[in-house]
Amino acid sequence: MKLRFFVKPGEIGLKIRRFRQNAGLSQEKLAELVGVTPQQVQKYETAKTRISTDRIQLIADALQINVTEFFHERHEALTLNEAEALFIQKLRKVRDPQLQESLTVIMDRLAK
Repeated sequence: MKLRFFVKPGEIGLKIRRFRQNAGLSQEKLAELVGVTPQQVQKYETAKTRISTDRIQLIADALQINVTEFFHERHEALTLNEAEALFIQKLRKVRDPQLQESLTVIMDRLAK
């Protein structure tokens, strides 16, 4: 199964701003770290300019985050009960790909 990340226009800019603020960096400092002007950082954050993949990587490096943080939403961690945690531990021990697929089919059918 392929994972696909869909990013709405402007989302990356908003995330750059959020991660920059969380890191305690000004637009000027981020610009310095990335090698652009503060005005360019502002344009990225407000989606007035498109960002190249190379530049996204530089920004992620400057913010000390994984570049994938720009492309997916964080979700709250699920709280598992003891039975669920035990089931997942056992499921992770299954090494046979065909058996893994069979278990996935069974779980899909049970979940309906």
